[in-house]
Amino acid sequence: MKRLVAALTLLLVAGSFTPAAASEVAVVAPEITIDSPTDGAGADAGGVTVRGHYTQVSDIQLVVDAQRTVPATMDAATGTWSAKVSLKDSNGTVGIAAYGKNLETLYNQWSPFVTVDVHNPRASRPVVTITSPAIGAALGGSRIMTTIAVSSTRPIRRVEARVNGGAWRAAQRTGSGYRVQFAAAKGFAGIEARAVDVTGQVGTSATTYVGVDGAVRPVQQRYNQDRAMWLWEQNSYPAVFDRTARDQLGRFMDDTTTYGSDPIRTLYVGVAAYEGRDMLKDSRGQVAAFVRWARGRGYHVQAVIAGGTVPPYLGALPQYQDRAVAEFTKVLDYNLAVPADAQFDGVNVDIEPYLLPQWKAAGTTLPAHWLDLLEKFMQLRDASGEQLLVGPAIPFWFDSSDCCTAITWHGRTAPLSDHVQDLTDYVSLMDYTDTATGIIARADHEVAYAATIGKPGSVVIGIETKDLSGTGDPESVTFYEEGRAYLESELDKVYAAEATAPGFAGIAMHHYGSLLVLPK
Repeated sequence: MKRLVAALTLLLVAGSFTPAAASEVAVVAPEITIDSPTDGAGADAGGVTVRGHYTQVSDIQLVVDAQRTVPATMDAATGTWSAKVSLKDSNGTVGIAAYGKNLETLYNQWSPFVTVDVHNPRASRPVVTITSPAIGAALGGSRIMTTIAVSSTRPIRRVEARVNGGAWRAAQRTGSGYRVQFAAAKGFAGIEARAVDVTGQVGTSATTYVGVDGAVRPVQQRYNQDRAMWLWEQNSYPAVFDRTARDQLGRFMDDTTTYGSDPIRTLYVGVAAYEGRDMLKDSRGQVAAFVRWARGRGYHVQAVIAGGTVPPYLGALPQYQDRAVAEFTKVLDYNLAVPADAQFDGVNVDIEPYLLPQWKAAGTTLPAHWLDLLEKFMQLRDASGEQLLVGPAIPFWFDSSDCCTAITWHGRTAPLSDHVQDLTDYVSLMDYTDTATGIIARADHEVAYAATIGKPGSVVIGIETKDLSGTGDPESVTFYEEGRAYLESELDKVYAAEATAPGFAGIAMHHYGSLLVLPK
């Protein structure tokens, strides 16, 4: 837009501006391209410089294999950008794409995705697969005989396995694979395996879940999630690891007098890796202490997962769904490794595929792929024997927008929101608007549908409190401008309207960090 204004100014100064001349000034649409490398090009450990063009975009970042971002250097004079990418830890096919802020919409603008074929054998890791028992198997007796297959370009130093987060045990070589036996009590078990090659590179398996000695998964139990609140990693890590931050959180949740609000009794806790630490893998003891603290105050605690990718919503893409599955099983594995009083009550799934450019492509299959991923989560939850509630965050327009009202999946055509509600235990509906009237109207379909499918108390209505100035979202999306007192008065109206609706499960507020600075 700045270039267009500059061009019009020059015409006026020169005295040559006419209606005809104005009509010849082209409006350039926002765009990001990747000009090199071309799709499928080769690269090595030395890395690659990625180059492209841009118009009407700022703050370009290069996404490398959905694991990291690299800031790009932008040249406004030429409209080009570039980013140097190290590939010392990569081997094989690496996907890359660039995104930046669209200066017209203020939303993300994406380039097409391209792949690079990286030849870097030093970075190759063993590929580890548990071949037996099969996932979901019901094992008789109290022994788990586990067989493991390992594929590696280099000799293997050792292969190990463990059950329910216990000690790693050495597996013995047997023909073309490895074998190890575990004693296990009646119940459910999560089996993990890993292999280390002679250079120290480690490969890990996906977790296999089995029932032992006639174990039967308990009947799913719902609970009242009202009122809930999201706690993202910038606040969840301090709450887990710092007592002062934890106490502040507790005081905030219990405060019902300042604004006449309901107490917060369910936490959706972000558990992604943050600033080099992964709480569910590296610090299970501290997480367990936090969950026990929350339980002791009468709270429920759910883990929030996204795609296990950077940005997180890339986990919806088929080529990255194994990472989203690993993020989900990280919660299952934690629960199986800790006592019952330290376990999460649920998993809130925040993978938002509609943020991807593929969502809007003609003939897109991304909604169906996302449903496939949610189905996989539910199958894994059931195989693990856990009672975790699983509920995705979905936007209110999944029942009404052109993209989503007629999605065919498993032979049935229905609104996307219906498919999600059929599949999962609950939904947290991102019903982001700043009036009770709007909130109630936008939730009508989901709340009513929950009752028709026999899932009472399964629609949590989410509201937004973030400062969204400088984004593409309108002011009406959030309660930030109106403040907390107005928010609570509107929520009172929502509670009154939904009091007799069987599907209604309460309110969830997004999010703790923004609520701390929400105007009064």
